Amino acid sequence: MEQFDVVFLGTGSPLPSPDRCGAGHVLVAGRQHVLVDCGWGAARKILAAGIFPSEIGTAIFTHMHSDHITDFPDFLFLRWTSGARTPLRVYGPEGTGEMVEGFLHALRRDIGFRLAHHGDKLHPDGILVEVTEISPTSRPEPFFQREGLVLERFEVDHFPVVPAFGYRARFDGRTAVLSGDTTFTESLLHAAEGADMLVCEALNTRMLEERIRALRAIGRDLQASLFEDIPSYHIDVADVARLAARAGVRQLVLDHLIPPVPSAGPELDRFTAGMEAAFTGPIRVARDTERIPVTGAAS
Repeated sequence: MEQFDVVFLGTGSPLPSPDRCGAGHVLVAGRQHVLVDCGWGAARKILAAGIFPSEIGTAIFTHMHSDHITDFPDFLFLRWTSGARTPLRVYGPEGTGEMVEGFLHALRRDIGFRLAHHGDKLHPDGILVEVTEISPTSRPEPFFQREGLVLERFEVDHFPVVPAFGYRARFDGRTAVLSGDTTFTESLLHAAEGADMLVCEALNTRMLEERIRALRAIGRDLQASLFEDIPSYHIDVADVARLAARAGVRQLVLDHLIPPVPSAGPELDRFTAGMEAAFTGPIRVARDTERIPVTGAAS
């Protein structure tokens, strides 16, 4: 059986956390390494997760929220200075090209300085990016196929962020689904049917409401009111469990945790409390730099 892993670089959300960086993953499928999102701090977790940045030849983005994109410039330089000699292939929804162009424009002087300083030690193609914007679909549709890895996108509900994608990866007879940021939606349910692993964002509404009350108690009304908007476009842990059960997934992994919780201890236990009543399979809460194999039925 060939290697097929999901490596978690950042398992947090926009809310500050000492334990969890912004969204980021690497799909490792045989020799293929695919970066999925690259939010704040995620690029600096690549080496810590045991991956050499220049191994990553493809990057895909779920949507254009800052906590999914802001470490992308750092990743480009890490990839380049660790030996990349070919352009990075990038796929994502409408706006991906503008995002990449903007970052490269901001870095243009630094790129020139590095080339002037290091000369031909750095390959000029290693900092280049080839962008393909992909259209939304309600059912999974393939957009990438290489060395047995097939990547499919499907639209999720993160309104007013339109479009926003989830992704399904198929490799060596196994399937992993990454939800992206979304509410409960039929497109995610369909994409996850029979998946060996569902990586799903997760909101614990009750714990978030506790944060809101605490903020109002100290007069932080604006922040509290912003927090009150969060449940309108994220999926609660109870709905995650029900969706996983209906889809018949083999393993459920939670990330993009709202509110942020430590990597161990009673708060983490509170975050998932009650999910096992709806979903009886394995439930894991991912940690930054953790590598989780996508195992099949016979594993």
